[in-house]
Amino acid sequence: MIQILSAPDNVAAFHVAGTVTASDYDQMIPAIEEKLSDHEDIGILADLTGFEDMTGDALRRDLEYGLSKLGEFHRFKRAAVISDKQWIKAATEMTGKLFPQVEARVFHENEKSKAMEWVSAVH
Repeated sequence: MIQILSAPDNVAAFHVAGTVTASDYDQMIPAIEEKLSDHEDIGILADLTGFEDMTGDALRRDLEYGLSKLGEFHRFKRAAVISDKQWIKAATEMTGKLFPQVEARVFHENEKSKAMEWVSAVH
């Protein structure tokens, strides 16, 4: 399940819980696109504290959307990930190395407001 969170205008923020399905992307992708239509640069906040798994179709949708945005990655200035899981931290760090134009940072569950403040300070 993906829930859109209240956030500053230049941030697309989501809480991800349980098992994510492809239909969850029907809600998330338009929310990101709306932010991109209103702002040259945006931040993404993903609260993954309740994330458990994703279906194969969800992974495919995620990869397809990511690939469609390769030419626009410079517009995603910051990505804040909230999680205490080590594998999510490692994946976030790897993503930051693969896409150096995106500043990615992991925050612990008790740092949600700090994460929102940091990600909203995109330039």
